[in-house]
Amino acid sequence: MKYWGVVVLVAVTVLSGCATLSEDECLTADWYSIGYEDGANGQPETRIGAHREACAKHGITPDLRDYQDGHDEGLLVFCTPRNGFNRARSGYQYNGICPPSLEPEFLDGYEAGRQIYQVASEVSNLEGKQRSNEAEQARIEQQLLEKEAALFGSGTPEEQRRVIYEEIALLKERQGTLEQQRDDVIRDLAGAEARLRELRDRYSYY
Repeated sequence: MKYWGVVVLVAVTVLSGCATLSEDECLTADWYSIGYEDGANGQPETRIGAHREACAKHGITPDLRDYQDGHDEGLLVFCTPRNGFNRARSGYQYNGICPPSLEPEFLDGYEAGRQIYQVASEVSNLEGKQRSNEAEQARIEQQLLEKEAALFGSGTPEEQRRVIYEEIALLKERQGTLEQQRDDVIRDLAGAEARLRELRDRYSYY
């Protein structure tokens, strides 16, 4: 029965997306289940302070012992190598919550996930640079077309032609810089993608 109480509480909390406890939740609280949920979600035991503050408004005091017992059980779910891997791969910052008996294996998975997260972030950043480069090059191409049309237009004064010629020269200089940056990004992106594939092949947590 206690197990089903944990499942129901976790499901309700996930669906509501609310981290604080309402008056009804405080009045009917199963502190073992709340501790289990916090532990399974990687929350530190000090999380009970937030629950205490929320329930104090309604004259309710948490059962510290039940909460701690549930929290310890929840950590058994959280502190696994696969969970460490998945959490780190999503950018989670480990806060030292796992007990000494579980931490080494958790950190094995966490380190693998952290490496993948870092390289995947690098790939994403380079892809963003590539898109930005392509967009700027497209804008320059359009500007060059417009300025060249004005340069050779029959109604453009000679003095204005000199200004346009200088503007075209600057745009082409920028275009050359962008082409070099594009080549650099393509090279760096290929390297990062290769490292990401190698890391994903290396670790068995998928």
